[in-house]
Amino acid sequence: MIESMTGFGRADVHKNGFSVEAEIRTVNNRYCDVFIKMPAELQQFENEIRLLLQNRFERGKINLTIKLEKTNENGSSLRVNKKLAQAYTEMLTNLGSELGLDGTPTLDHLIQFSDIFKSDALTEEQEKIVQEALMEAVHIAIEKTIEMRKNEGEELAKDSLDRIESIKGVIEEIKVLAGERIVESRTRMQDRIQSVLTEDQYDKDRLELEIALLADKLDITEELVRLEAHLKFFTESVKSSVSAGRKLNFLMQEMLREVNTIGSKAYHSGISHKVVDVKETIEIIREQIQNVV
Repeated sequence: MIESMTGFGRADVHKNGFSVEAEIRTVNNRYCDVFIKMPAELQQFENEIRLLLQNRFERGKINLTIKLEKTNENGSSLRVNKKLAQAYTEMLTNLGSELGLDGTPTLDHLIQFSDIFKSDALTEEQEKIVQEALMEAVHIAIEKTIEMRKNEGEELAKDSLDRIESIKGVIEEIKVLAGERIVESRTRMQDRIQSVLTEDQYDKDRLELEIALLADKLDITEELVRLEAHLKFFTESVKSSVSAGRKLNFLMQEMLREVNTIGSKAYHSGISHKVVDVKETIEIIREQIQNVV
């Protein structure tokens, strides 16, 4: 079954005094573009995570945000760069004086500058603990995201297949109208000729030939056959387990092409109205499948 490119997954993993949070958001994209935001302490694992995401997500814009928290249990500490904090204080004081602003810098102002805080580097043992928590959190977030994408894909598939069935119903109605149209065209042509000419003034064989040529010009059988084939392939692709987004988009373009041709050859108000209905349904499906993997 098809899979949506829209998904969300979040996981929190706690190990030996460290907490790692991984949050994934995915939206539609022509290719697989991965964007990762993580603390500096975890940058060394970025390539491994990027490859993991590229292997699990075939298409879509993948945004992964990772947060790392340390508790007192692991003995880590946070240090303040007092000289840098003092420099920021003087800078803010001078800026306020130059701009004629009242007040002096406060702690609330200083904490906006995150570079004045620096944590101790992780030990080798801590790195292993954090790596384990990190990879576990990412894997869980991936699975949750994929589950959501599949669930949404199922909803898209159901709605699309329902609309495909409605198109099939309209095609059957067009077939009936198309058959009646040939008979009507033949009768109208004969009536017009007989209204201005006597029976011995025109060639009946020639008239039948012209009617046959007209019927051939108005014939939409080939277009209907191709349209039905596209509908069949669309249904099979939606139910397939392989990525089908690009194929489905191509099939929708081909369906629209056949429907436009039917409309141009219609010369029948009933068929023209049916064509408009089919085109509207195709456009709705086409919009939906832009979000399919």
